[in-house]
Amino acid sequence: MITQEKGGVGKTVFARALAEAVDGAPVFEIDASRRMHELGDRVSFFKMRATREDIERSGGKASRAEFDAVIDAIAQTKTSTVVDVGANTSMTFLTMLSDIAPALADEGLEFGACVVVTNEPGALAEAPKLLLVAKPWTKARFLIENRLHGGVDAAWLKKFSDVAKATSFENQSLEDGADEYLQAGGLLMIGKLDPAKLREKHGIASAVRIRKDLERFRLEAMQAVRPAAEWLVG
Repeated sequence: MITQEKGGVGKTVFARALAEAVDGAPVFEIDASRRMHELGDRVSFFKMRATREDIERSGGKASRAEFDAVIDAIAQTKTSTVVDVGANTSMTFLTMLSDIAPALADEGLEFGACVVVTNEPGALAEAPKLLLVAKPWTKARFLIENRLHGGVDAAWLKKFSDVAKATSFENQSLEDGADEYLQAGGLLMIGKLDPAKLREKHGIASAVRIRKDLERFRLEAMQAVRPAAEWLVG
Protein backbone atom coordinates (compact mmCIF):
# COMPACT_ATOMS: atom_id res chain seq x y z
CA MET A 1 0.00 0.00 0.00
CA ILE A 2 1.27 3.46 -0.95
CA THR A 3 -0.14 5.93 1.57
CA GLN A 4 -0.12 9.50 2.89
CA GLU A 5 -2.99 11.41 4.39
CA LYS A 6 -1.79 14.75 3.02
CA GLY A 7 -2.28 15.41 -0.69
CA GLY A 8 0.32 16.75 -3.10
CA VAL A 9 3.28 14.71 -1.85
CA GLY A 10 3.78 12.73 -5.07
CA LYS A 11 2.22 9.51 -3.78
CA THR A 12 0.73 8.48 -7.11
CA VAL A 13 4.15 8.90 -8.78
CA PHE A 14 5.48 6.16 -6.52
CA ALA A 15 2.40 3.99 -6.97
CA ARG A 16 3.05 4.23 -10.71
CA ALA A 17 6.73 3.45 -10.18
CA LEU A 18 5.87 0.38 -8.13
CA ALA A 19 3.45 -0.75 -10.83
CA GLU A 20 6.26 -0.33 -13.36
CA ALA A 21 8.77 -2.19 -11.20
CA VAL A 22 6.41 -5.12 -10.55
CA ASP A 23 5.35 -5.68 -14.15
CA GLY A 24 1.81 -6.98 -14.52
CA ALA A 25 0.87 -6.60 -10.85
CA PRO A 26 -2.78 -5.62 -10.35
CA VAL A 27 -3.33 -2.11 -9.03
CA PHE A 28 -6.14 -1.01 -6.70
CA GLU A 29 -6.71 2.74 -6.82
CA ILE A 30 -8.69 4.19 -3.90
CA ASP A 31 -9.45 7.84 -4.56
CA ALA A 32 -12.05 10.44 -5.49
CA SER A 33 -11.07 10.24 -9.18
CA ARG A 34 -9.11 7.81 -11.32
CA ARG A 35 -5.61 8.86 -12.38
CA MET A 36 -3.72 5.84 -13.64
CA HIS A 37 -5.56 5.51 -16.94
CA GLU A 38 -2.39 4.45 -18.76
CA LEU A 39 -2.36 1.10 -16.91
CA GLY A 40 -5.68 0.11 -18.47
CA ASP A 41 -7.39 -2.97 -17.09
CA ARG A 42 -4.59 -3.60 -14.59
CA VAL A 43 -6.32 -0.98 -12.44
CA SER A 44 -9.40 -1.60 -10.32
CA PHE A 45 -10.75 1.79 -9.26
CA PHE A 46 -12.63 2.28 -6.00
CA LYS A 47 -14.23 5.70 -5.84
CA MET A 48 -14.34 7.40 -2.47
CA ARG A 49 -17.41 9.61 -2.25
CA ALA A 50 -17.47 10.39 1.46
CA THR A 51 -15.56 13.52 2.46
CA ARG A 52 -13.22 13.50 5.43
CA GLU A 53 -15.77 15.64 7.30
CA ASP A 54 -18.49 13.06 6.59
CA ILE A 55 -16.25 10.28 7.86
CA GLU A 56 -15.33 12.10 11.07
CA ARG A 57 -18.90 13.22 11.72
CA SER A 58 -20.26 9.70 11.34
CA GLY A 59 -17.46 8.01 13.24
CA GLY A 60 -16.34 6.26 10.07
CA LYS A 61 -19.75 4.94 9.02
CA ALA A 62 -19.85 7.16 5.93
CA SER A 63 -16.93 5.28 4.40
CA ARG A 64 -17.63 1.72 5.52
CA ALA A 65 -19.56 0.51 2.49
CA GLU A 66 -16.92 1.97 0.18
CA PHE A 67 -14.07 0.30 2.04
CA ASP A 68 -15.94 -3.01 2.14
CA ALA A 69 -15.60 -3.30 -1.64
CA VAL A 70 -11.84 -2.80 -1.72
CA ILE A 71 -11.26 -5.00 1.34
CA ASP A 72 -13.24 -7.77 -0.34
CA ALA A 73 -11.08 -7.31 -3.44
CA ILE A 74 -7.91 -7.48 -1.33
CA ALA A 75 -9.16 -10.65 0.36
CA GLN A 76 -9.54 -12.30 -3.06
CA THR A 77 -6.08 -11.41 -4.40
CA LYS A 78 -3.86 -14.30 -5.40
CA THR A 79 -0.79 -12.34 -6.45
CA SER A 80 1.31 -9.33 -5.46
CA THR A 81 -0.89 -6.22 -5.69
CA VAL A 82 -0.23 -2.49 -5.50
CA VAL A 83 -2.79 -0.44 -3.54
CA ASP A 84 -2.73 3.34 -4.06
CA VAL A 85 -4.59 4.88 -1.11
CA GLY A 86 -5.77 8.46 -1.70
CA ALA A 87 -5.19 11.53 0.43
CA ASN A 88 -7.74 12.17 3.19
CA THR A 89 -8.44 8.42 3.03
CA SER A 90 -5.22 6.73 4.16
CA MET A 91 -5.67 6.99 7.93
CA THR A 92 -9.29 5.86 7.90
CA PHE A 93 -8.51 2.98 5.53
CA LEU A 94 -5.47 1.72 7.45
CA THR A 95 -7.32 1.98 10.76
CA MET A 96 -10.22 -0.06 9.41
CA LEU A 97 -7.91 -2.56 7.75
CA SER A 98 -5.99 -3.06 11.00
CA ASP A 99 -9.10 -4.70 12.48
CA ILE A 100 -9.45 -7.07 9.52
CA ALA A 101 -5.78 -7.81 8.75
CA PRO A 102 -5.44 -10.65 11.33
CA ALA A 103 -8.31 -12.55 9.71
CA LEU A 104 -6.76 -12.04 6.27
CA ALA A 105 -3.37 -13.15 7.61
CA ASP A 106 -4.96 -16.44 8.62
CA GLU A 107 -5.74 -16.90 4.92
CA GLY A 108 -2.12 -16.25 3.93
CA LEU A 109 -2.21 -12.56 2.99
CA GLU A 110 0.73 -10.34 3.91
CA PHE A 111 0.71 -6.54 3.94
CA GLY A 112 3.37 -3.93 3.37
CA ALA A 113 2.97 -0.18 3.79
CA CYS A 114 4.95 2.53 2.02
CA VAL A 115 4.46 6.04 3.40
CA VAL A 116 5.49 9.07 1.33
CA VAL A 117 6.69 12.16 3.20
CA THR A 118 7.86 15.66 2.26
CA ASN A 119 9.21 18.38 4.54
CA GLU A 120 5.79 20.05 4.71
CA PRO A 121 4.34 20.19 8.25
CA GLY A 122 1.16 18.31 7.31
CA ALA A 123 3.06 15.41 5.73
CA LEU A 124 5.52 15.26 8.63
CA ALA A 125 2.64 15.11 11.10
CA GLU A 126 0.73 12.37 9.28
CA ALA A 127 3.58 10.00 8.36
CA PRO A 128 4.32 8.82 11.96
CA LYS A 129 0.62 8.19 12.58
CA LEU A 130 0.35 6.01 9.48
CA LEU A 131 3.47 4.03 10.40
CA LEU A 132 2.18 3.54 13.94
CA VAL A 133 -1.19 2.24 12.74
CA ALA A 134 0.45 -0.06 10.18
CA LYS A 135 3.27 -1.46 12.33
CA PRO A 136 1.37 -4.19 14.24
CA TRP A 137 -0.04 -5.95 11.18
CA THR A 138 2.32 -5.23 8.27
CA LYS A 139 5.24 -7.50 7.41
CA ALA A 140 7.27 -4.63 5.98
CA ARG A 141 7.21 -0.85 6.07
CA PHE A 142 8.90 1.68 3.83
CA LEU A 143 9.30 5.45 3.93
CA ILE A 144 9.98 7.52 0.81
CA GLU A 145 11.39 10.99 1.42
CA ASN A 146 10.26 13.09 -1.54
CA ARG A 147 12.56 16.12 -1.62
CA LEU A 148 10.01 18.08 -3.63
CA HIS A 149 10.38 21.11 -1.34
CA GLY A 150 13.81 20.26 0.08
CA GLY A 151 15.04 17.47 2.33
CA VAL A 152 13.39 16.18 5.47
CA ASP A 153 15.38 16.79 8.66
CA ALA A 154 17.85 13.93 9.14
CA ALA A 155 17.02 13.63 12.85
CA TRP A 156 13.34 13.20 11.99
CA LEU A 157 14.14 10.41 9.53
CA LYS A 158 16.46 8.67 11.98
CA LYS A 159 13.63 8.33 14.51
CA PHE A 160 11.90 5.91 12.15
CA SER A 161 14.93 3.91 11.02
CA ASP A 162 13.86 0.93 13.14
CA VAL A 163 10.26 1.11 11.90
CA ALA A 164 10.61 1.55 8.14
CA LYS A 165 13.29 1.30 5.45
CA ALA A 166 13.82 4.81 4.06
CA THR A 167 14.75 5.91 0.55
CA SER A 168 14.88 9.36 -1.03
CA PHE A 169 13.69 10.93 -4.26
CA GLU A 170 15.50 14.09 -5.31
CA ASN A 171 13.59 17.15 -6.48
CA GLN A 172 13.38 16.92 -10.26
CA SER A 173 14.17 19.85 -12.54
CA LEU A 174 12.39 19.15 -15.82
CA GLU A 175 12.76 20.79 -19.20
CA ASP A 176 9.79 22.95 -20.20
CA GLY A 177 7.21 20.71 -21.84
CA ALA A 178 8.30 17.52 -20.06
CA ASP A 179 5.59 17.66 -17.42
CA GLU A 180 2.80 17.40 -20.00
CA TYR A 181 3.98 13.89 -20.88
CA LEU A 182 3.99 12.83 -17.23
CA GLN A 183 0.49 14.23 -16.79
CA ALA A 184 -0.78 12.53 -19.95
CA GLY A 185 0.66 9.07 -19.50
CA GLY A 186 2.57 8.74 -16.25
CA LEU A 187 5.85 6.83 -16.19
CA LEU A 188 4.62 4.22 -18.66
CA MET A 189 4.64 6.72 -21.54
CA ILE A 190 8.29 7.68 -21.05
CA GLY A 191 9.65 4.51 -22.62
CA LYS A 192 7.27 4.87 -25.54
CA LEU A 193 8.10 8.44 -26.57
CA ASP A 194 8.75 8.82 -30.30
CA PRO A 195 12.04 10.77 -30.76
CA ALA A 196 11.00 12.00 -34.20
CA LYS A 197 7.70 13.41 -32.93
CA LEU A 198 9.46 15.01 -29.97
CA ARG A 199 11.91 16.76 -32.32
CA GLU A 200 9.10 17.87 -34.58
CA LYS A 201 7.19 19.44 -31.71
CA HIS A 202 10.00 20.84 -29.55
CA GLY A 203 13.09 21.08 -31.72
CA ILE A 204 16.05 18.73 -31.47
CA ALA A 205 17.85 20.32 -28.49
CA SER A 206 14.75 20.65 -26.32
CA ALA A 207 13.53 17.19 -27.39
CA VAL A 208 16.78 15.58 -26.22
CA ARG A 209 16.61 17.38 -22.88
CA ILE A 210 12.94 16.44 -22.38
CA ARG A 211 13.65 12.77 -23.04
CA LYS A 212 16.72 12.68 -20.78
CA ASP A 213 14.89 14.46 -17.96
CA LEU A 214 11.92 12.10 -18.18
CA GLU A 215 14.13 9.01 -18.30
CA ARG A 216 16.01 10.23 -15.22
CA PHE A 217 12.71 10.96 -13.44
CA ARG A 218 11.45 7.43 -14.15
CA LEU A 219 14.72 5.79 -13.09
CA GLU A 220 14.97 7.70 -9.81
CA ALA A 221 11.29 7.08 -8.97
CA MET A 222 11.81 3.36 -9.52
CA GLN A 223 14.96 3.43 -7.38
CA ALA A 224 12.94 5.05 -4.59
CA VAL A 225 10.43 2.17 -4.61
CA ARG A 226 13.01 -0.57 -5.18
CA PRO A 227 13.01 -1.92 -1.58
CA ALA A 228 9.21 -2.11 -1.62
CA ALA A 229 9.23 -3.76 -5.06
CA GLU A 230 11.78 -6.36 -3.96
CA TRP A 231 9.69 -7.19 -0.91
CA LEU A 232 6.52 -7.37 -2.99
CA VAL A 233 7.94 -9.92 -5.43
CA GLY A 234 9.55 -11.92 -2.61
